[in-house]
Amino acid sequence: MGKRCICEICTCGRHRCPHRPLGIINRGDKPCMLSEYANTYIKKHAPPRSSFKPKETAMRGAGPMPDKTTFRVDYVKHSTERPYVHQPEVYKPLPGNMDMTTFYKQEFTEKPCLPAKAIKKDGMRKVEARFEGEPTYKSDYRKWEIPGRQRFGGEPDYQPPTQRFDGLSTFTTDYVRHNAPRRKTMKPEENTNMSDQPMHDRTDYRDSYTRPALPEKVVHQKEAWVPPTVPVDGLSTFKRDYQGIKAPRAPSMKPGHQAFQSDQPFRGDTTFRADFKKWPAERPFVHEPDQYIKPQGMMDLRSTTHLDFPAKALERTIAKPPASRRPASAAFDGTTNYKQDFRKWDFGNRAQPKMKSEYSPPAAPFEGISTFTTDYTPHRVGPARSFRPENQALQSDSKFDDGTMYRMEFTPKRSNICPAALLDTGRSAFMYRDQDPLGHKFYAPVSETITELPGHTGSQSLGGKLVEITA
Repeated sequence: MGKRCICEICTCGRHRCPHRPLGIINRGDKPCMLSEYANTYIKKHAPPRSSFKPKETAMRGAGPMPDKTTFRVDYVKHSTERPYVHQPEVYKPLPGNMDMTTFYKQEFTEKPCLPAKAIKKDGMRKVEARFEGEPTYKSDYRKWEIPGRQRFGGEPDYQPPTQRFDGLSTFTTDYVRHNAPRRKTMKPEENTNMSDQPMHDRTDYRDSYTRPALPEKVVHQKEAWVPPTVPVDGLSTFKRDYQGIKAPRAPSMKPGHQAFQSDQPFRGDTTFRADFKKWPAERPFVHEPDQYIKPQGMMDLRSTTHLDFPAKALERTIAKPPASRRPASAAFDGTTNYKQDFRKWDFGNRAQPKMKSEYSPPAAPFEGISTFTTDYTPHRVGPARSFRPENQALQSDSKFDDGTMYRMEFTPKRSNICPAALLDTGRSAFMYRDQDPLGHKFYAPVSETITELPGHTGSQSLGGKLVEITA
């Protein structure tokens, strides 16, 4: 067998060649140069595609832009007159009362009739025999063979253009842009009206306020920063302590995905089939209502409204426009109670409040002690008793029974160790050979050859035998 790298020796799938051999703890800072993309990719020259967007150049005209429009050219001013308004005739009511008797009331009088009787069926009659019927569709219908429809119309005569598409639209080729000067705005200019007099900025606050003399602010000195004497090593706790974990893969305790199967045939008996009994049923009782009997005599259809409110002759109200308002010739009298009874009182000039002219600081120095500090008397109080139950587990004098189903029924099984995990150790069956520039470490299998030596002592001998280890 030839030499193999760590990727080929590993059987568990968790050991790989470092690919970065120049780093700390088998992790280098250089990028991995081994990939399928870097090995199989062939770089090809592809120029950028040309743009089909038309050039944004304005089309200018030589002459001035005309200001004539279709409205200015075709519009003709016509004389207008006031439209004619028809005056309706004045309504005149007819003399006498209106006869409200109609032909319907005279000819169609009320006649006695019985109410319609409700008809109820006896129920659906079921036939015990099986229905065997053939509809007319099945007896008369026959399936005909219809030939394919003939297509009418000529063949499409579209032919693609032979010239290359230039990407210009009809609007771009036919539109002529005219650059007209910008119209003058009709908005008045916003010029500020400047005054020749100086600004009067004196206020009551400036005239009456006196600035008090404040003491100097106490400035605290900041502590100077002292740099550490020990230089930083740049290694974190993770980089210094973590060396990787080398352990075999834990076996899976998951049960197998096999459904439970039975050799017995499936029984189709259900609780409904086993326990159901057919009971005799009778038709439910249906109550028959009493037959309607018409009362004797005739019905009086006259209501209280017809008897108490007879028709009366009324005249139609004529709509009249409101009478025109006549202006008053006398002068308007604006005298009110407020003007007659109200009197204006003279309060005089009210004095405006002003601040004190002079500031007098206190003569005694500030002690810096508050009323709480001087008057408060501390009292010695013990800690409050906690009513929370103690977090102490109930202890038993008997020995703890730690026997579980897993410990009683579990049988340990021997797991095979991955050959890549034993590399560079005494139990490994491979010996290191070399390493390529991409970071692959190659190992060769170790073989032992035992040769019997009759009388030689220069080599390593074991009971008259020479053991040679080769890779």
